[in-house]
Amino acid sequence: MRTFRSSILYQLTFSHGLVALILSLALGVVATSIVWVRTRAVEGQLLDSSFALISDQLTAQVRRLEETRDGVARVLASRPLAYTTNDLIWLHEIVGYTDVDRIEVFSDLRKLIEAYALLPGGSPEAATQWLPSNPQVAALLQAGQPVTWVQLREKGLTTLKAGVQVFKGGSVRWYVVVTLALQPSLLTSVLPTGMTGVLFVGDRPIHQGQQAGGGRMAADFLALARRETVMRLDDDTSIGLELTAPPHLIHEALAPMLQAGFLLVLVSQLLALLLGHHFARRLLSPLHDLLEGTAAMARGHLTVRLPVRRQDELGELTREFNRMADEIRTTYLGVIATLAEVVEAKSHYTREHIERVERLTMATAQVLEERGWARWSSHQKFILSVAAILHDVGKIQIGNDILNKPGPLSGSEREEILSHPEVGATIVERMGKLERAAEIIRACHEHYDGSGYPRGLKGEEIPLEARIILAVDAFDAMTQARPYSKARALEDAIAELRAEAGRQFDPVVVEALIEVVRRGQQGEAVGTRDSSGFYRSLAGHSGEVAATPS
Repeated sequence: MRTFRSSILYQLTFSHGLVALILSLALGVVATSIVWVRTRAVEGQLLDSSFALISDQLTAQVRRLEETRDGVARVLASRPLAYTTNDLIWLHEIVGYTDVDRIEVFSDLRKLIEAYALLPGGSPEAATQWLPSNPQVAALLQAGQPVTWVQLREKGLTTLKAGVQVFKGGSVRWYVVVTLALQPSLLTSVLPTGMTGVLFVGDRPIHQGQQAGGGRMAADFLALARRETVMRLDDDTSIGLELTAPPHLIHEALAPMLQAGFLLVLVSQLLALLLGHHFARRLLSPLHDLLEGTAAMARGHLTVRLPVRRQDELGELTREFNRMADEIRTTYLGVIATLAEVVEAKSHYTREHIERVERLTMATAQVLEERGWARWSSHQKFILSVAAILHDVGKIQIGNDILNKPGPLSGSEREEILSHPEVGATIVERMGKLERAAEIIRACHEHYDGSGYPRGLKGEEIPLEARIILAVDAFDAMTQARPYSKARALEDAIAELRAEAGRQFDPVVVEALIEVVRRGQQGEAVGTRDSSGFYRSLAGHSGEVAATPS
């Protein structure tokens, strides 16, 4: 039963925890999604602004390169070129005040003059491959069209070239070519912190730049990337740009969210488990009472009565259980009443004797409890009361001539008298649910020193309830007139009890009984709390004692 209740309790508690986990995870997913979308939007805006800025810079460089080319071509068209030192200085001055790296003048396939900055224009890799290997560029130059193209090398410098034919008249054709090296600074000077950029010519990456400060802990799949073509040159070559947003943005946004989410899940789980356990216990409390009550009834606790705490189906089930328990208890009490009436019919003094024994027994038990020498549950008190009432039920098989015989008993008559505890215990046992009462009845004539009957038990081997009934029964027998004896004075009976303490009677029980008697002499109500005339109430079968299982 406990395993069943624990299983339901754990299941209900676990279900509360599971619901809380699902809700907290759902809330976490929604919050993370919102943060993710907003962070992605910020990253997208950062990518767009960086892409536009780099594109504008690259477009502006190409525009300056072409403007320088066109300006040099106009001057060369009207200026005689003698290839002297002055011409070289003039050309270097143009390189100095324009933002280009190299200027070259060709006459057909022959280079006439060139000027360049030391770095990177002075690098041999910046020299123009003349005529360009791309037929489209060569055709456009020979047709007099201005051309812009990219000069790639397997390794080394990548340069932008802008060339145009200069018409000098006659058959002389000059070509001016202006060069600008594509430097990594084009990216690194513009990229925000942590952003990575790659410049492509066609599908070939030529430069890669990255600003420090990227999130090393963020996984690559969290990074947001964008790749587009910036421009297409006259040689049909495209220049593209790929930018990757700094992953530390999403990491910095998600890390606090994940930490907060973990704390939220942890706190919600703890609260859900605590609240779930509390509500599950409250929900299962009536069911637990029903299970405990049913088990108590099965063990013979006839005084079980459950409190009705709810007005739902469980409350109705509890009321139905109480009704069933009342019917069972009434049935048993009816049987007890019938047996008591049979015993009463055996002798004219028996009824008063049973009533006195039951009252004094319960009062003595109360005194023992007051002194801390014993503890009694409601069921144990009920059993004690039943045993006190039926302690002589075995005498129903003994003839009245023997019970009321004024003189000494013969040997066979004595044997018949001595058998009544076993007979009474057997009768009560067959009733069911009263096995403990039957055991008490069987031991009601066992003496403390082991000289009693029927089994010769001694000391603590004798049930405490039987020791109480033995002392009370003997006291009542001494103080009441019987066919075979006269009533003794109260003080004589008390003295006899103390004289037999430790031999026939339990000394502790004797002192408790004497206290009950003394209180009665002083007019104090003794035993009214625990003995309310249970024996007298049996006549109407109303001796139910409302209690919960103990």
